[in-house]
Amino acid sequence: MSKFIQSVTHLIFITVLSITGAAFAQQKPNILWLVTEDLSPYLRSYGNTLVRTPNLDSLAANGIRFTQAHSNGTQCSPSRSTLISGIYSVSLGTDIHREKRPVPDQFYFPKYLREAGYYTTNNAKQDYNNKKTPEDVWNESSGKASYLKRTDKSQPFFAVYNCGITHMTRVATHNVEGRSPRTVSKSAVSVPKYIPDLPEVRDDIAWNMDAVMLMDKWIGDKLKELRESGEAENTIVFFYSDHGGTVPRGKAYVYESGTHVPFIAYFPKKWQHLAGTRLPATSDRLISFVDLAPTIFALTNIKTPEFMVGKPFFGKDSQKPENQRKYIFTFRSNQGPAYAPSRAITDGRYKLIWNFQSAYPNGTRQDYQWQMPAQQAWDIANIRNKLSPLEKKFWVPVEPLELYDLQKDSLETLNLVGNKSYAKILDELKAVLHKELITNQDLGFTPRDYRLTLQQNGAMYDVVKKSKTNIDKQIMAAETASYRSLTHLKTLIGYLSDADPVVQYWGASGLCGLAKAGSLKKMPPEATAYFKKNDALPEAKCLLAEAMVYTSNDSAALNYLLAKIEEGLGAAAAGMQNLGDKAKPVSKQLSALLNEKKGKMKFLIRSALINTGDLPYSELYTPGEKVGD
Repeated sequence: MSKFIQSVTHLIFITVLSITGAAFAQQKPNILWLVTEDLSPYLRSYGNTLVRTPNLDSLAANGIRFTQAHSNGTQCSPSRSTLISGIYSVSLGTDIHREKRPVPDQFYFPKYLREAGYYTTNNAKQDYNNKKTPEDVWNESSGKASYLKRTDKSQPFFAVYNCGITHMTRVATHNVEGRSPRTVSKSAVSVPKYIPDLPEVRDDIAWNMDAVMLMDKWIGDKLKELRESGEAENTIVFFYSDHGGTVPRGKAYVYESGTHVPFIAYFPKKWQHLAGTRLPATSDRLISFVDLAPTIFALTNIKTPEFMVGKPFFGKDSQKPENQRKYIFTFRSNQGPAYAPSRAITDGRYKLIWNFQSAYPNGTRQDYQWQMPAQQAWDIANIRNKLSPLEKKFWVPVEPLELYDLQKDSLETLNLVGNKSYAKILDELKAVLHKELITNQDLGFTPRDYRLTLQQNGAMYDVVKKSKTNIDKQIMAAETASYRSLTHLKTLIGYLSDADPVVQYWGASGLCGLAKAGSLKKMPPEATAYFKKNDALPEAKCLLAEAMVYTSNDSAALNYLLAKIEEGLGAAAAGMQNLGDKAKPVSKQLSALLNEKKGKMKFLIRSALINTGDLPYSELYTPGEKVGD
């Protein structure tokens, strides 16, 4: 064959390939995600008559509105880490909010779309709790990223737009002054019965509802842009929030108010066959963020990577029994510097919450959320003993297990643990949740600072696999520690001599929980010996120091916490705050540290001094101070 014929043949082949590629691309749907932040199902289509959301109402009226959609994480970064990876962030060790960790490069689902020919854009928030996003994930990720920039208009796109209008930043204002213009009346809003009905609470809720309507206008603008681009009839649209709303006991907690989100999907006529149901529709199907990546792969006919654990809820196989989710798994790891992991499981009717750090209350102060006037007002009412027993629950150490009937008690106020009529349900959900932790190899039971030690050798996910760490044992140690029962005292003491520092930590945690509850009257000698070891895990020693103060007002223990605060250890500051007025003997030293410390550490020192009576509550923040999340 002559070189000329070879050249012509090659040119014809390339031309045919290009034409075929373009035609193939056109057979793929575009995917557009419109993501808002910190929003429970406050839309009119979900029954909220206080707001007008015409754009989202229209999307719901012509699409699918899900009533049982949940974020898996309760804060932005662990939630988005789960979303972008297709596996739970607790399996990656990226579950602690606002702590960027190394993540293996394969755990970013848009890269697989890009490899399959999609143009991928993100505008603009990532917040994956990772050190660095690989360059092959997005064609562009910035405040200017747009599918409109692709040069080949036949190329399918996957585009994400993030809206911050409803973010907690709106209400993290310290006071309620200057909030205007308003459209929702403070007198018209409903206050959940677990929160006291205070003016600041009503103000925050109403001010947030105003944001919902502003966000809906943003949605309208994005949908208009899509129509004007000529791509509306080829684009599947998802709308959702990254986790629950900003009412106190919402965001950052595994209650429904922290994880239940609005979720609406719209399919143009061309792609309605992929919806798996006749449209429009309202679906009670259980879905969560870990399911989003497999769902996108099902819609685009791309093979789902084997590491992903979610179930596709759209696509040709979405109605198969094996793809119907029976339970939704949710989690939290921290309350600011305080490490306080909780896990939850629900079948949509019954819900079990398992709280593992049993010495700490949900109302453990943290610097960002306490900027909400509603949160401060609730806190002050607690200090002044002006709360009902239900409102007070937030401020006392958590119950290890919480069981709720969501059908009868949607606000999760009546804990059914101990009710014999629900004993079977409790046992079933407990077994399911335990299995979920083991199956997912939940790394979230490793305390936060010790993780930094592990990650000196790479991503935590890889490190524990290489070292063949016994994750099952860590999980069972945390479960045992959570119970606050003297029947487990011998086991907890035994954990202190285990070879695994994580197991040691949970031994200390269990002892601290017993001491906080007043069940442990004297520290076991093994615990005292562990506390005196120079090479023992500092985070475990902080919990034992806290326990020693509860049992005997031990001055050496208080001084240890003080020394660790000086070194900048968050666990020590969290412990000092949790001691309440028992920290009084070192209040002068804490006061002296206020001029030396900054950020979260300074906030916790102030909080501890408020608890001892050495600082007025009005000085929890300095005038004009703004804390970012």
